[in-house]
Amino acid sequence: MSVAEDIFLLTMACLAVSIILLGFTAFLDARKDTCDLYGAVGQNLVLPFDYKELKSQNTLKWTHNEKVIFHRKISKVNVGKPEDIDSTGSLSLKNLQFTSAGNYKATVWYSNGTFEKEWDGRLCVMEKVPKPQLTYICDFKSNAVKLNCNVSKPRGLNYSWTVDERILTNEKAQTLSVSFNEAKEERRFSCSVENRVSKESSDRVHLTCKKESPQLLCFPKKIVMAVLAGGAGLIFLLIIVVAGWDHTRISLLLTPFQAQWLLNLYVCIF
Repeated sequence: MSVAEDIFLLTMACLAVSIILLGFTAFLDARKDTCDLYGAVGQNLVLPFDYKELKSQNTLKWTHNEKVIFHRKISKVNVGKPEDIDSTGSLSLKNLQFTSAGNYKATVWYSNGTFEKEWDGRLCVMEKVPKPQLTYICDFKSNAVKLNCNVSKPRGLNYSWTVDERILTNEKAQTLSVSFNEAKEERRFSCSVENRVSKESSDRVHLTCKKESPQLLCFPKKIVMAVLAGGAGLIFLLIIVVAGWDHTRISLLLTPFQAQWLLNLYVCIF
């Protein structure tokens, strides 16, 4: 075999090893981001070792991120509390916090020290979702009502919509649009949000859309009366300018009632 062939085979072997290592690293990274169990902050949770053959003479150890949190050997508890473990070796966690998340592992040995059984799992801790608030806007241009399921920290949540008691199975977005015809009917809408550990629903809302009439240009009563009085006074002055104070000429321009009314108004104003 030539030197060139040796180099080629060595190169291919190194390439194969590199691919295997990259695949293993990717697997470990994916495993690191995978959660086997989910718990809510403040919740109690049992990690299910569920080993029914567990005996008092067995040695049982639980670790959290490789730190020993429970150790019992021949009925003697050296680390942790006896009440934290049930008869099957399952571990009870109380008042979960974000620091409770991580990798847990349970291992059992026979009384002679030989390995018997183990369990491991990754716990992820999340906040419970808050109660959402349903708001809506009437869009008269598109003849539709646009609903929004408002909630703080909306990322990573699943949404659902309900009309009366019927779930809209195809609607899974944070927003929903319905026609005016649907909104006019006596229906009540609500939305729900959920994550891995909790679910909350909004209050039911009846949609009401009324198109407002254009606002009229209105002024306070005092301003209106002042304008009317000013206009009447101006008319009276124009008549006087044209006719002078001659009663005969004024009577030709106005009826007796109109003349007397303008005269009384002028006296009241001035």
